[in-house]
Amino acid sequence: MSALETIEVSLPDGTRKSLPVGSTSLDLAQGIGSRLAKAAVAAVVDGIETDLNVLLSAGAKVSIITAESDAGRHVLRHSTAHVMAQAVVQLFVGAKFTIGPAIEDGFYYDFELPGGKTFSDTDLASITEKMREIIKADQSFTRDEMSAKAALELFADQPYKCEIITRVTSGSADGTDASEVQGGDVVSVYRNTDSFVDLCRGPHVPTTGKLGHFALMKVAGAYWRGNEKGPMLQRIYGTAWESKVALEEHITRLAEAEKRDHRRLAVEMDLLSFPSELGGGLAVWHPKGGIVRKLMEDYSRHRHQNGGYQFVFTPHLANADLFETSGHLHFYKDGMYPPMEMDNGTYYPKPMNCPMHCLIYRDRQRSYRELPLRLFELGTVYRYERAGTLHGLLRIRGFTQDDSHIFCTE
Repeated sequence: MSALETIEVSLPDGTRKSLPVGSTSLDLAQGIGSRLAKAAVAAVVDGIETDLNVLLSAGAKVSIITAESDAGRHVLRHSTAHVMAQAVVQLFVGAKFTIGPAIEDGFYYDFELPGGKTFSDTDLASITEKMREIIKADQSFTRDEMSAKAALELFADQPYKCEIITRVTSGSADGTDASEVQGGDVVSVYRNTDSFVDLCRGPHVPTTGKLGHFALMKVAGAYWRGNEKGPMLQRIYGTAWESKVALEEHITRLAEAEKRDHRRLAVEMDLLSFPSELGGGLAVWHPKGGIVRKLMEDYSRHRHQNGGYQFVFTPHLANADLFETSGHLHFYKDGMYPPMEMDNGTYYPKPMNCPMHCLIYRDRQRSYRELPLRLFELGTVYRYERAGTLHGLLRIRGFTQDDSHIFCTE
Protein backbone atom coordinates (compact mmCIF):
# COMPACT_ATOMS: atom_id res chain seq x y z
CA MET A 1 0.00 0.00 0.00
CA SER A 2 1.52 3.35 -1.03
CA ALA A 3 1.98 6.31 1.29
CA LEU A 4 -0.77 8.14 -0.59
CA GLU A 5 -3.21 5.41 0.39
CA THR A 6 -2.42 5.52 4.10
CA ILE A 7 -2.62 7.92 7.01
CA GLU A 8 -0.67 7.93 10.24
CA VAL A 9 -2.24 8.56 13.65
CA SER A 10 -0.74 8.64 17.12
CA LEU A 11 -1.84 6.82 20.27
CA PRO A 12 -1.74 8.13 23.87
CA ASP A 13 1.63 6.46 24.53
CA GLY A 14 3.16 8.17 21.49
CA THR A 15 3.02 5.09 19.27
CA ARG A 16 2.20 5.87 15.65
CA LYS A 17 -0.05 3.63 13.57
CA SER A 18 -0.49 3.55 9.80
CA LEU A 19 -4.03 2.98 8.53
CA PRO A 20 -5.71 2.95 5.12
CA VAL A 21 -7.32 6.23 4.09
CA GLY A 22 -10.97 6.15 5.19
CA SER A 23 -10.27 4.28 8.43
CA THR A 24 -12.23 4.93 11.61
CA SER A 25 -11.43 4.69 15.30
CA LEU A 26 -13.07 1.27 15.31
CA ASP A 27 -10.72 0.16 12.52
CA LEU A 28 -7.82 1.40 14.64
CA ALA A 29 -9.07 -0.57 17.66
CA GLN A 30 -9.48 -3.72 15.57
CA GLY A 31 -5.95 -3.30 14.26
CA ILE A 32 -4.61 -3.14 17.81
CA GLY A 33 -6.54 -6.16 19.04
CA SER A 34 -9.93 -7.88 19.04
CA ARG A 35 -10.37 -7.45 22.80
CA LEU A 36 -9.92 -3.68 22.52
CA ALA A 37 -12.34 -3.51 19.61
CA LYS A 38 -14.95 -5.48 21.56
CA ALA A 39 -14.60 -3.20 24.60
CA ALA A 40 -14.58 0.04 22.57
CA VAL A 41 -17.65 2.30 22.82
CA ALA A 42 -16.31 5.65 21.55
CA ALA A 43 -13.05 7.50 20.94
CA VAL A 44 -11.26 10.74 21.71
CA VAL A 45 -9.84 12.30 18.55
CA ASP A 46 -7.69 15.39 18.97
CA GLY A 47 -9.25 15.98 22.38
CA ILE A 48 -12.87 15.62 21.27
CA GLU A 49 -15.09 12.64 22.09
CA THR A 50 -16.48 11.11 18.90
CA ASP A 51 -18.35 8.09 17.64
CA LEU A 52 -16.24 5.10 16.64
CA ASN A 53 -17.31 5.35 12.99
CA VAL A 54 -15.97 8.88 12.43
CA LEU A 55 -13.28 8.94 9.72
CA LEU A 56 -9.76 9.65 10.97
CA SER A 57 -7.51 12.25 9.39
CA ALA A 58 -3.74 12.15 9.02
CA GLY A 59 -1.86 13.18 12.15
CA ALA A 60 -4.84 12.71 14.46
CA LYS A 61 -4.21 11.89 18.12
CA VAL A 62 -6.55 9.06 19.04
CA SER A 63 -7.45 7.21 22.22
CA ILE A 64 -10.08 4.50 22.43
CA ILE A 65 -12.77 4.79 25.12
CA THR A 66 -13.58 1.38 26.57
CA ALA A 67 -16.75 0.37 28.35
CA GLU A 68 -15.21 -0.19 31.79
CA SER A 69 -13.68 3.31 31.98
CA ASP A 70 -15.52 6.25 33.54
CA ALA A 71 -15.87 7.89 30.13
CA GLY A 72 -17.04 4.60 28.63
CA ARG A 73 -19.68 4.09 31.29
CA HIS A 74 -20.90 7.62 30.61
CA VAL A 75 -21.38 6.73 26.94
CA LEU A 76 -23.13 3.46 27.83
CA ARG A 77 -25.53 5.26 30.15
CA HIS A 78 -26.26 8.05 27.71
CA SER A 79 -26.99 5.55 24.94
CA THR A 80 -29.18 3.49 27.27
CA ALA A 81 -31.15 6.64 28.12
CA HIS A 82 -31.82 7.11 24.39
CA VAL A 83 -33.04 3.53 24.10
CA MET A 84 -35.35 4.14 27.05
CA ALA A 85 -36.78 7.23 25.34
CA GLN A 86 -37.32 5.20 22.19
CA ALA A 87 -39.18 2.56 24.19
CA VAL A 88 -41.37 5.12 25.96
CA VAL A 89 -42.29 6.90 22.72
CA GLN A 90 -43.26 3.58 21.14
CA LEU A 91 -45.32 2.44 24.14
CA PHE A 92 -46.98 5.76 25.01
CA VAL A 93 -48.30 7.41 21.88
CA GLY A 94 -48.13 11.19 22.16
CA ALA A 95 -45.41 11.22 24.83
CA LYS A 96 -43.13 14.26 24.83
CA PHE A 97 -39.49 13.67 25.72
CA THR A 98 -37.09 16.28 27.06
CA ILE A 99 -33.52 15.44 28.15
CA GLY A 100 -31.81 12.18 29.08
CA PRO A 101 -28.30 12.72 30.44
CA ALA A 102 -25.90 10.27 31.99
CA ILE A 103 -25.33 10.94 35.69
CA GLU A 104 -23.17 9.36 38.38
CA ASP A 105 -23.79 5.60 38.32
CA GLY A 106 -26.74 5.91 35.96
CA PHE A 107 -29.00 8.03 33.80
CA TYR A 108 -32.47 9.52 33.66
CA TYR A 109 -34.94 10.81 31.11
CA ASP A 110 -37.83 13.23 31.65
CA PHE A 111 -41.16 12.74 29.90
CA GLU A 112 -44.53 14.42 29.64
CA LEU A 113 -47.22 11.81 29.13
CA PRO A 114 -50.54 12.55 27.42
CA GLY A 115 -53.49 13.29 29.66
CA GLY A 116 -51.29 13.84 32.71
CA LYS A 117 -50.62 10.11 33.01
CA THR A 118 -47.91 8.92 35.38
CA PHE A 119 -45.66 5.88 35.15
CA SER A 120 -46.39 2.84 37.33
CA ASP A 121 -44.22 -0.12 38.34
CA THR A 122 -46.01 -2.14 35.67
CA ASP A 123 -45.04 0.50 33.11
CA LEU A 124 -41.38 0.20 34.11
CA ALA A 125 -41.54 -3.54 33.46
CA SER A 126 -43.08 -2.92 30.02
CA ILE A 127 -40.48 -0.27 29.19
CA THR A 128 -37.68 -2.62 30.25
CA GLU A 129 -39.06 -5.37 28.00
CA LYS A 130 -39.32 -2.99 25.04
CA MET A 131 -35.76 -1.77 25.64
CA ARG A 132 -34.49 -5.35 25.53
CA GLU A 133 -36.24 -5.80 22.18
CA ILE A 134 -34.49 -2.70 20.83
CA ILE A 135 -31.12 -3.87 22.16
CA LYS A 136 -31.59 -7.35 20.69
CA ALA A 137 -32.35 -5.77 17.30
CA ASP A 138 -28.80 -4.30 17.33
CA GLN A 139 -29.96 -1.02 15.80
CA SER A 140 -27.30 1.43 14.65
CA PHE A 141 -26.88 4.85 16.26
CA THR A 142 -26.61 7.02 13.17
CA ARG A 143 -25.50 10.63 13.57
CA ASP A 144 -26.85 13.36 11.33
CA GLU A 145 -26.16 17.09 11.32
CA MET A 146 -28.55 19.75 10.07
CA SER A 147 -29.46 23.40 10.36
CA ALA A 148 -31.46 24.64 13.33
CA LYS A 149 -34.36 25.35 10.98
CA ALA A 150 -34.38 21.77 9.73
CA ALA A 151 -34.13 20.47 13.30
CA LEU A 152 -37.12 22.56 14.37
CA GLU A 153 -39.13 21.05 11.52
CA LEU A 154 -37.97 17.55 12.45
CA PHE A 155 -39.05 17.97 16.08
CA ALA A 156 -42.17 20.00 15.35
CA ASP A 157 -44.26 17.67 17.54
CA GLN A 158 -41.74 17.75 20.41
CA PRO A 159 -42.00 21.20 22.07
CA TYR A 160 -39.24 20.62 24.62
CA LYS A 161 -36.74 19.70 21.91
CA CYS A 162 -37.76 22.80 19.93
CA GLU A 163 -37.25 24.96 23.01
CA ILE A 164 -33.74 23.57 23.48
CA ILE A 165 -32.83 24.14 19.83
CA THR A 166 -34.14 27.71 19.92
CA ARG A 167 -32.32 28.59 23.14
CA VAL A 168 -29.00 27.14 21.96
CA THR A 169 -29.05 28.78 18.55
CA SER A 170 -30.13 32.13 20.04
CA GLY A 171 -27.29 32.12 22.57
CA SER A 172 -29.51 31.84 25.66
CA ALA A 173 -28.67 28.23 26.54
CA ASP A 174 -28.14 26.91 30.05
CA GLY A 175 -26.76 23.62 31.36
CA THR A 176 -29.93 21.76 30.42
CA ASP A 177 -29.60 22.81 26.79
CA ALA A 178 -25.84 22.27 26.61
CA SER A 179 -26.28 18.59 27.48
CA GLU A 180 -28.26 18.13 24.27
CA VAL A 181 -26.82 20.55 21.71
CA GLN A 182 -23.27 21.81 21.38
CA GLY A 183 -24.17 25.25 20.06
CA GLY A 184 -23.85 27.21 16.85
CA ASP A 185 -26.04 26.90 13.78
CA VAL A 186 -25.49 23.17 13.26
CA VAL A 187 -27.61 20.72 15.27
CA SER A 188 -26.78 17.03 15.62
CA VAL A 189 -29.31 14.23 15.99
CA TYR A 190 -29.08 10.46 16.33
CA ARG A 191 -31.39 7.96 14.65
CA ASN A 192 -31.93 4.40 15.82
CA THR A 193 -34.53 3.64 13.18
CA ASP A 194 -36.53 5.64 10.66
CA SER A 195 -39.22 6.00 13.32
CA PHE A 196 -37.08 7.34 16.17
CA VAL A 197 -34.68 10.26 16.24
CA ASP A 198 -33.34 12.18 19.23
CA LEU A 199 -31.58 15.49 19.63
CA CYS A 200 -28.07 14.88 20.98
CA ARG A 201 -24.46 16.03 20.78
CA GLY A 202 -23.15 12.46 21.27
CA PRO A 203 -21.13 10.36 21.19
CA HIS A 204 -22.99 7.04 21.32
CA VAL A 205 -22.13 3.37 21.09
CA PRO A 206 -22.12 2.04 17.50
CA THR A 207 -25.25 -0.09 17.94
CA THR A 208 -27.83 -0.88 20.60
CA GLY A 209 -26.37 -4.38 20.78
CA LYS A 210 -23.46 -2.89 22.77
CA LEU A 211 -25.91 -2.26 25.62
CA GLY A 212 -27.93 -4.60 27.78
CA HIS A 213 -26.65 -4.54 31.36
CA PHE A 214 -29.13 -2.05 32.77
CA ALA A 215 -31.97 -1.69 35.26
CA LEU A 216 -34.72 0.91 35.60
CA MET A 217 -34.70 1.99 39.23
CA LYS A 218 -37.54 4.37 40.02
CA VAL A 219 -39.91 7.10 38.86
CA ALA A 220 -39.97 10.60 40.29
CA GLY A 221 -41.58 13.92 39.50
CA ALA A 222 -39.35 16.65 38.11
CA TYR A 223 -40.11 20.22 37.10
CA TRP A 224 -38.94 21.25 33.65
CA ARG A 225 -35.63 23.08 34.09
CA GLY A 226 -36.01 22.65 37.86
CA ASN A 227 -38.52 25.50 37.96
CA GLU A 228 -41.55 24.81 40.15
CA LYS A 229 -43.55 27.19 37.96
CA GLY A 230 -42.86 25.01 34.92
CA PRO A 231 -44.53 21.77 33.81
CA MET A 232 -44.28 18.74 36.08
CA LEU A 233 -42.61 15.88 34.20
CA GLN A 234 -42.17 12.17 34.84
CA ARG A 235 -38.53 11.19 35.38
CA ILE A 236 -37.35 7.61 35.06
CA TYR A 237 -34.01 6.81 36.70
CA GLY A 238 -31.91 3.90 35.55
CA THR A 239 -28.43 2.47 35.78
CA ALA A 240 -26.25 0.82 33.14
CA TRP A 241 -22.91 -0.96 33.30
CA GLU A 242 -20.42 -2.73 31.09
CA SER A 243 -21.17 -6.23 32.41
CA LYS A 244 -23.71 -8.26 34.32
CA VAL A 245 -21.26 -8.59 37.21
CA ALA A 246 -20.74 -4.81 37.43
CA LEU A 247 -24.51 -4.24 37.38
CA GLU A 248 -25.14 -6.81 40.12
CA GLU A 249 -22.36 -5.34 42.27
CA HIS A 250 -23.94 -1.90 41.93
CA ILE A 251 -27.39 -3.20 42.90
CA THR A 252 -25.82 -4.84 45.95
CA ARG A 253 -24.09 -1.58 46.91
CA LEU A 254 -27.40 0.26 46.68
CA ALA A 255 -29.08 -2.30 48.93
CA GLU A 256 -26.29 -1.97 51.50
CA ALA A 257 -26.42 1.83 51.30
CA GLU A 258 -30.18 1.71 51.90
CA LYS A 259 -29.55 -0.10 55.17
CA ARG A 260 -27.24 2.75 56.19
CA ASP A 261 -29.31 5.66 54.87
CA HIS A 262 -28.93 8.44 57.44
CA ARG A 263 -32.61 9.36 57.10
CA ARG A 264 -33.57 5.85 58.16
CA LEU A 265 -30.98 5.62 60.93
CA ALA A 266 -31.99 9.05 62.27
CA VAL A 267 -35.49 7.71 62.96
CA GLU A 268 -34.44 4.28 64.22
CA MET A 269 -31.84 5.76 66.59
CA ASP A 270 -33.97 8.76 67.64
CA LEU A 271 -31.32 11.26 66.51
CA LEU A 272 -33.32 13.94 64.70
CA SER A 273 -36.53 14.63 62.81
CA PHE A 274 -38.04 17.00 60.26
CA PRO A 275 -41.40 18.14 61.73
CA SER A 276 -43.82 19.30 59.05
CA GLU A 277 -44.78 22.21 61.31
CA LEU A 278 -41.30 23.68 60.77
CA GLY A 279 -41.40 23.43 56.99
CA GLY A 280 -39.35 21.42 54.53
CA GLY A 281 -35.62 20.99 54.98
CA LEU A 282 -35.50 22.11 58.63
CA ALA A 283 -34.35 19.62 61.25
CA VAL A 284 -34.60 19.41 65.02
CA TRP A 285 -31.96 17.43 66.90
CA HIS A 286 -33.19 15.09 69.64
CA PRO A 287 -31.17 14.51 72.85
CA LYS A 288 -29.30 11.50 71.41
CA GLY A 289 -28.60 13.38 68.21
CA GLY A 290 -27.49 16.34 70.29
CA ILE A 291 -24.82 14.18 71.91
CA VAL A 292 -23.54 13.06 68.50
CA ARG A 293 -23.57 16.61 67.19
CA LYS A 294 -21.74 17.97 70.26
CA LEU A 295 -19.01 15.35 69.88
CA MET A 296 -18.55 16.34 66.24
CA GLU A 297 -18.49 20.05 67.08
CA ASP A 298 -16.02 19.52 69.93
CA TYR A 299 -13.73 17.60 67.58
CA SER A 300 -13.94 20.38 64.99
CA ARG A 301 -13.20 23.06 67.60
CA HIS A 302 -10.22 21.07 68.89
CA ARG A 303 -8.72 20.63 65.41
CA HIS A 304 -9.20 24.30 64.53
CA GLN A 305 -7.76 25.47 67.84
CA ASN A 306 -4.68 23.31 67.27
CA GLY A 307 -4.43 24.84 63.80
CA GLY A 308 -4.20 28.37 65.17
CA TYR A 309 -7.77 29.48 64.51
CA GLN A 310 -9.62 31.96 66.72
CA PHE A 311 -13.31 31.43 67.44
CA VAL A 312 -15.88 34.04 66.42
CA PHE A 313 -19.68 34.30 66.42
CA THR A 314 -21.91 36.19 63.98
CA PRO A 315 -25.68 36.87 63.82
CA HIS A 316 -28.20 34.92 61.77
CA LEU A 317 -29.48 38.03 59.95
CA ALA A 318 -27.74 40.77 58.00
CA ASN A 319 -28.66 43.90 56.10
CA ALA A 320 -29.01 43.44 52.35
CA ASP A 321 -26.28 46.06 51.81
CA LEU A 322 -23.70 43.64 53.22
CA PHE A 323 -24.56 40.90 50.71
CA GLU A 324 -24.76 43.52 47.95
CA THR A 325 -21.24 44.70 48.75
CA SER A 326 -19.84 41.16 48.97
CA GLY A 327 -21.43 40.21 45.65
CA HIS A 328 -23.35 37.30 47.13
CA LEU A 329 -26.76 38.88 46.56
CA HIS A 330 -26.14 39.20 42.83
CA PHE A 331 -24.91 35.64 42.36
CA TYR A 332 -26.89 33.70 44.99
CA LYS A 333 -30.18 35.56 45.41
CA ASP A 334 -32.20 32.64 44.02
CA GLY A 335 -30.71 30.42 46.74
CA MET A 336 -31.49 32.85 49.57
CA TYR A 337 -34.63 33.18 51.63
CA PRO A 338 -36.92 36.12 50.78
CA PRO A 339 -35.97 39.47 52.33
CA MET A 340 -37.56 40.98 55.43
CA GLU A 341 -38.40 44.68 55.54
CA MET A 342 -37.90 46.30 58.95
CA ASP A 343 -36.29 49.35 60.58
CA ASN A 344 -36.32 51.13 57.21
CA GLY A 345 -34.02 48.46 55.81
CA THR A 346 -33.96 45.10 54.06
CA TYR A 347 -32.61 42.04 55.88
CA TYR A 348 -31.81 38.48 54.82
CA PRO A 349 -31.20 35.30 56.83
CA LYS A 350 -27.53 34.69 56.14
CA PRO A 351 -26.74 31.99 53.55
CA MET A 352 -23.00 32.16 54.32
CA ASN A 353 -20.62 33.55 56.96
CA CYS A 354 -17.91 35.01 54.71
CA PRO A 355 -18.99 38.70 54.65
CA MET A 356 -19.32 38.83 58.44
CA HIS A 357 -15.83 37.45 58.96
CA CYS A 358 -14.59 40.16 56.63
CA LEU A 359 -16.31 42.74 58.85
CA ILE A 360 -14.48 41.35 61.88
CA TYR A 361 -11.15 41.72 60.08
CA ARG A 362 -12.03 45.24 58.92
CA ASP A 363 -13.18 46.41 62.35
CA ARG A 364 -9.78 47.93 63.17
CA GLN A 365 -6.43 48.57 61.58
CA ARG A 366 -4.33 45.41 61.41
CA SER A 367 -0.60 44.87 61.63
CA TYR A 368 1.18 42.48 59.33
CA ARG A 369 2.36 40.77 62.52
CA GLU A 370 -1.21 39.52 63.05
CA LEU A 371 -1.18 37.72 59.73
CA PRO A 372 -2.13 35.15 58.82
CA LEU A 373 -5.33 35.74 60.81
CA ARG A 374 -7.41 32.57 61.05
CA LEU A 375 -11.08 32.95 62.01
CA PHE A 376 -13.40 30.02 62.71
CA GLU A 377 -17.11 29.74 63.42
CA LEU A 378 -19.75 27.07 63.79
CA GLY A 379 -22.17 29.27 61.90
CA THR A 380 -25.78 28.38 61.17
CA VAL A 381 -26.86 29.45 57.69
CA TYR A 382 -30.10 29.29 55.70
CA ARG A 383 -30.42 28.51 52.02
CA TYR A 384 -33.56 28.14 49.96
CA GLU A 385 -33.19 24.72 48.38
CA ARG A 386 -36.03 23.82 46.03
CA ALA A 387 -38.52 21.38 47.54
CA GLY A 388 -37.74 18.70 44.98
CA THR A 389 -34.03 18.71 45.84
CA LEU A 390 -34.32 18.32 49.63
CA HIS A 391 -32.68 15.12 50.88
CA GLY A 392 -32.29 14.59 54.61
CA LEU A 393 -29.18 16.35 55.90
CA LEU A 394 -27.49 16.27 52.48
CA ARG A 395 -29.74 18.95 50.93
CA ILE A 396 -31.29 21.04 53.67
CA ARG A 397 -32.45 24.62 54.23
CA GLY A 398 -30.91 25.31 57.63
CA PHE A 399 -27.55 23.88 58.68
CA THR A 400 -24.41 24.66 60.67
CA GLN A 401 -21.03 24.97 58.97
CA ASP A 402 -17.62 24.60 60.53
CA ASP A 403 -16.61 27.65 58.54
CA SER A 404 -13.22 29.32 58.53
CA HIS A 405 -11.40 32.11 56.69
CA ILE A 406 -7.73 32.99 56.54
CA PHE A 407 -6.57 36.59 56.03
CA CYS A 408 -2.99 36.66 54.77
CA THR A 409 -0.55 38.65 52.65
CA GLU A 410 -0.43 36.28 49.66
